[in-house]
Amino acid sequence: MKSIFIQKLAARFYNYFETMSMKEKDMEYRKMFNIHPTARLGYLPHIVFKGDITIGAHSYFNSGRVASGRGSKVVIGEWCAIGHNVNIHAITHDPEDATGPEESRGAKVGDIIIEDNVWIGSNTFILPGVKIGKGSVVAANAVVTKDVPERTVVGGVPAKVIKRMDK
Repeated sequence: MKSIFIQKLAARFYNYFETMSMKEKDMEYRKMFNIHPTARLGYLPHIVFKGDITIGAHSYFNSGRVASGRGSKVVIGEWCAIGHNVNIHAITHDPEDATGPEESRGAKVGDIIIEDNVWIGSNTFILPGVKIGKGSVVAANAVVTKDVPERTVVGGVPAKVIKRMDK
């Protein structure tokens, strides 16, 4: 009986401190990055942001990594729905100089712009220099290497047009 009570008490303490830690991480991210107050960050233990990042009103980011660097940026528009384990990288290795110390090796950089009302499925990877047009959908497990026109569904590795949506 005493053991069960201690286990329940320990679980409550753990949950309390985890909740407080996530609130602190949310506040810290909102100070460090340009995240609109109505934007939602989903599962914070599995979100990593680095660099110049903007997230617009009413968008949500469930989990994954967003990274920019060396003069690149990531801009996510309004009302965007971003699934779990999504990687948005405005910086990556240069294939000609891929290894070695980060500060001395080459990098491929390019802004990533995700316009308003875009839905990005889980396990998606978006590479540097990509623009995803308004109202588009990126299917789960896609690797986006090129721009996506407005109101277009893309999917696959590399992502290709599946269909265009009528206006």
